[in-house]
Order: sequence, then structure tokens, then C-alpha cells
Amino acid sequence: MFGVRTHTPATPDVVLYTRADCPLCDKAKDLLHELHKEVPFNLIERDVDSEEKARASYSDRIPVILVNNHEVTGYPPDEKTVRRAIKNAHRLDMRPT
Repeated sequence: MFGVRTHTPATPDVVLYTRADCPLCDKAKDLLHELHKEVPFNLIERDVDSEEKARASYSDRIPVILVNNHEVTGYPPDEKTVRRAIKNAHRLDMRPT
């Protein structure tokens, strides 16, 4: 008889690009901290000005949230969209293996 193999998806990586003195960034952080209470994920905060590529891509529209390297939302963060992306992160897993 064959056994049933269950697959547990990896914990998603959520990257939040922010910068100092950004009230919308603070709101995005608060949103992610609240969502983290109900859905597990690895929160990685990055200063958009510390990475050349990020600055070129996101500087004028922070905060930006990525789930498994997939941009979910930019300006402003939408709770429903972010929650859905994190819960379905296994479908969006674009991380290198």
C-alpha cells in the first residue's frame, strides 16, 4: 500500500521596503505585525535607500511589500491584498531553491 505524502509549505518571506520618517511605512509595519499574529511568515525589513536596485525600483512608492520575491502591494498597503498574498504564498513562491 502506498503512503500518503503530505506537503507542508515553507514559511513565506515577507520583505517590507521602508525608509526613515515615513508614516505610511509605519502603518505597513503595524499591518504586518498584526497579520503575523494570525499567519506565520518571516518578516524582513529593508531600507529602500540602502540597496541601489531597490532605490531605483521602489524609491518613489514606498512602502512596498514583497511575498516570496513577488511584489504584492505598493502605495498604500492594502490589508486584504497583503493577507491573501501571505496566506497563498506557497503559490507565489518565487524564491530560488
